[in-house]
Amino acid sequence: MASRASCFEGTRAKLIGNITDWMNSKNGRESIYILHGVAGIGKSTLAKSIAERADGMGVLGGSFFFSRTEEDRKTAKSFFPTLAYQLALYNQEFARRVDRALEDDRRATERDPDRQFTSLLRKPLQQVLAVGDPILLVIDALDECEESGAQNLLDTLARGIPQLRRLKVFITARPERHIRTALDKYRNHEQFCLQDIEPSVVEVDIRRYLDFRLSEEEVKRVLPELPPPPWQPTDEQKNALVQMSGKLFIIASTAAAFILDDKQLAPAKQLDILLVDLSLRDFSGSRHTFLDDMYMQIIRAARPEPVGSWVDWFQIIVGTITLLQDPLPCNDLARFLSVDPTDVIRTCSHLHSLLAPSGKDQTFRIHHKSFPDFISDPYRRENSGDFYIDRAAHHLRIAKRCLLVMNSNLRHLQPRGLYEDRVPFACTQNGMSPHLAYACAYWVSHLALAAEIDVGSLFDDEVWQLTECFANQYTWTWLGVLSSIRGIDPMHLNIDIVGETWVRTVFVTICGDRYWKHLPISRNRTIISNT
Repeated sequence: MASRASCFEGTRAKLIGNITDWMNSKNGRESIYILHGVAGIGKSTLAKSIAERADGMGVLGGSFFFSRTEEDRKTAKSFFPTLAYQLALYNQEFARRVDRALEDDRRATERDPDRQFTSLLRKPLQQVLAVGDPILLVIDALDECEESGAQNLLDTLARGIPQLRRLKVFITARPERHIRTALDKYRNHEQFCLQDIEPSVVEVDIRRYLDFRLSEEEVKRVLPELPPPPWQPTDEQKNALVQMSGKLFIIASTAAAFILDDKQLAPAKQLDILLVDLSLRDFSGSRHTFLDDMYMQIIRAARPEPVGSWVDWFQIIVGTITLLQDPLPCNDLARFLSVDPTDVIRTCSHLHSLLAPSGKDQTFRIHHKSFPDFISDPYRRENSGDFYIDRAAHHLRIAKRCLLVMNSNLRHLQPRGLYEDRVPFACTQNGMSPHLAYACAYWVSHLALAAEIDVGSLFDDEVWQLTECFANQYTWTWLGVLSSIRGIDPMHLNIDIVGETWVRTVFVTICGDRYWKHLPISRNRTIISNT
């Protein structure tokens, strides 16, 4: 079965060929390749194509895909340990040397990224990579990593990779300033910007992609319930889709997913919805305007008749899915929001081209980060209208839900025999529901993000009342849960954002100094309350 990645032709195929030539070259001076591109232009698809090609050649050492919506993939903390693990699977001698490094320093994976690189990659690899074919590491969506982490990571790679002449690193990222300028002082890398490709060349690739996705074979495979003969778009309709997509593959891929929605089973009707009033549009403007238009067409098409309270449900459910730090299965998302699972399914049932449940537990995930960008960008609020997600308000709403969930459920985990001079870490994750674990791990994170956008969020009366109840009754149980689910680090990364003064004020005012003494925050953001 062909795939989207296999549909790349023309200049994109040549680009993959050029990257492959770079990967196979023995020139250690150019050991890093950065592919820049705006959201939706196809960077991740190219990264996947490069990784698959390297894997087929037996030279893929490892890969890492950053995501700002997942805690363990939005910072550089687990980057080098993950690659070290993958390289250990790739090369047995490297695995033995990493084992020795971990025996020498059992906390090596907890060190700063520069020291992680030295102990887990550079030193072991220097003794393994003396001769042989190049080994490729693929890093996708580096812009999804927090800014300071991305800069430090690039600096570490630029200084260290040239010492490992067989190692090559391929990186994709949006052209954010901190990434574009991070390697200016180094000369050991290549850069290419995807939007520099001629529109006419990209048009050929997108047309081939649509020819494949809307072919008779694909329509029959995706929509087997449709009576024969398989539905097919006209040449004029495909031309319109190509014209609308411009250089953004995300427009073409989202349009294809919407047209072939197996919940609707009406490809002709779905295509008409996308192309309504298309002849009146000015295609000389920003392509992201057309992406916004398409997203709005899809959302409007998902509305039931009569609309009723569906927009309110959209705000609550899709707003939460969009801003969760880690996705929750459908039933646990419903429990977290105190709604019925059918409300979640009904609200999202016709939005599967934007987000769809995956796995047996029906975990809703956003397909592409351009959708949260669109629906929560205040500068595009005029385009998103009633469906605009106010990040500050929604993060505050989620923080309140976290506090309500903890206040309602932590009482069932209350340990016996609490002492004022120690924290009971007897709580375990066994039997703990995902929505409670999520609330314990991320309530501070959501409160911090709300305050970062609007500091007035910290003075919300309901937040103070919920925090007072939580701090008076469940502080120690919460700390035990954090220890059990390894959620302490995310909490402390965000206490600095909220502001140590505010957190100290809350805990001292509500709990007294005897509580706060167990929560000293050092400059390296660690808890030292384990006695």
